[in-house]
Amino acid sequence: MTAILFALTVVALVVYGLERNHQRQIRLGSRLAGSTDVDDRDLPRVQRELHATAVHSTPPRAVPRLTISSVHPV
Repeated sequence: MTAILFALTVVALVVYGLERNHQRQIRLGSRLAGSTDVDDRDLPRVQRELHATAVHSTPPRAVPRLTISSVHPV
């Protein structure tokens, strides 16, 4: 009986703490630290790398056809 009460108390405190933190985050808004007027240099770089990979990739190989003899050797 004591273990059940202790477990319920712990669960109640965790739920209370999470709800309190959630409400505080809503009031503060979703502000990020730092400035927001910077250029994203990763997007053009990733696009160039993907384009280069697509140009230099090898064509797909033909899939060998399965025959009855290759599936069930005699």
